[in-house]
Amino acid sequence: IPSVSEKVLSQVLRQLAADGIIRRELFQDVPPRTEYSVTEFGKTLLPHVEALLNWGRENFERIMENRKNVK
Repeated sequence: IPSVSEKVLSQVLRQLAADGIIRRELFQDVPPRTEYSVTEFGKTLLPHVEALLNWGRENFERIMENRKNVK
């Protein structure tokens, strides 16, 4: 997501980890790094995310046209 700030991304990732949707693993490498992965609980969201993506693809032109009409 090009427009998201590092601060906002960090906050969202920490909340998703707190919710149990993703796993956050810290490594004490130099420099330190963090890896994220989807938990089994998080994987239950995938069909819903895919359905939302499909809806967006199917309605993309209409959405873009509606945006033009607002401006």
